[in-house]
Amino acid sequence: MRMAEVDPPSALCHPPSAFIRLRAVSFARILDRLTARTSQPQPKYRQDPLRLATAAILLDIAYADGTFTAAEDGDVIGYLTKRFELEEDDARELMSAADEIRAKTIDHFALTNYIRQKTSLEDRIEIVKTMWRMAWSDGRLTDMEGYLVRKIAGLLGLEHHVMIDAKSAVMRELGIEAK
Repeated sequence: MRMAEVDPPSALCHPPSAFIRLRAVSFARILDRLTARTSQPQPKYRQDPLRLATAAILLDIAYADGTFTAAEDGDVIGYLTKRFELEEDDARELMSAADEIRAKTIDHFALTNYIRQKTSLEDRIEIVKTMWRMAWSDGRLTDMEGYLVRKIAGLLGLEHHVMIDAKSAVMRELGIEAK
């Protein structure tokens, strides 16, 4: 059984005893199960893998500071309804399925690699802007939120200056001044 530890930067904020050990589960296996690509008993969710991967990444950002606020919920639902042309109930069902993925894997590479292969650069920039909106939704940016957005933006294939441009655009949109 393979075990995965929390990313090392979080260890700076927590004592060594706070390391979390989770069983690593293949994103492909979870997608197989959630999208009915196997003969195994299936959960009630039948979702598109791109939608699931995107929602799971957004939920990871929402939970990065330890709290999933109503503002973050609105950002996730807003993005999913607009980007994937979903009704709010369908977006909530998608979030529930994505939350199941989050509970079973922390494989950012597999999630972002799938998104990267299936979306345009413009779409990936919008995902990163949504992540920045969520990170700033409570009026402050924690170190973990900033780290996770930068990490995921890089895994999505955004060059550093593009990620910074996305962050700056969101800060202007929200009326937050750069320090």
